[in-house]
Amino acid sequence: MLGFVDSAINRVRVISAAETQFAKAHPELGYTCTLSQLPQSEQIMRLLAQNRIDNGYAFEITGCQAAVPEKPNATYYVTARPLHTEQPAFCSDQSGILMSDEEGSVEKCIAKRSPFQ
Repeated sequence: MLGFVDSAINRVRVISAAETQFAKAHPELGYTCTLSQLPQSEQIMRLLAQNRIDNGYAFEITGCQAAVPEKPNATYYVTARPLHTEQPAFCSDQSGILMSDEEGSVEKCIAKRSPFQ
């Protein structure tokens, strides 16, 4: 299952990098919560083709919010929820820092904000 963990870490990093590219290309929108709007790398296309599931993890982008109404989205969360027990959850936000929760909860990952070691 170590390969699943490595793959999840990589996918979260790829999606975070794509979010940065999207925000730079669309400053009027900021970040997006729609995976299909991101620049289409091989990894993102694979996630889209597989309904956001890959190597034992489900990926999602949530929390797109503007700091002020009618302004670009300034925040987002990328999450990797494990589909198998005893696997860690991973998440990241606009900071680009990869975080994890060893119990497999993306909600705790976001709340704890514990950087992945």
